[in-house]
Amino acid sequence: MEELQNLIKTSYGVVDLIFAGHEYDRKRALEAIKIANREGVGFNDFLDMHRDYLENKNCSYEHIENQILRVQQIGLYFSND
Repeated sequence: MEELQNLIKTSYGVVDLIFAGHEYDRKRALEAIKIANREGVGFNDFLDMHRDYLENKNCSYEHIENQILRVQQIGLYFSND
């Protein structure tokens, strides 16, 4: 589970905390979703892990909700789009 949490953390920009905003972030996001599936983490639990990370970074409610919407956009996990 630690590996998954680390991948979630690194799928956000260091400064802006935007999910999958850069190529490196996208690669980590894709790896995170693969690991979550392999470890049997459900979609809602996956979203909660993202929410917990952002809350721990003291992000505003609006920012968190916007990023959770981004996490749900499957196109953000692909770099060839």
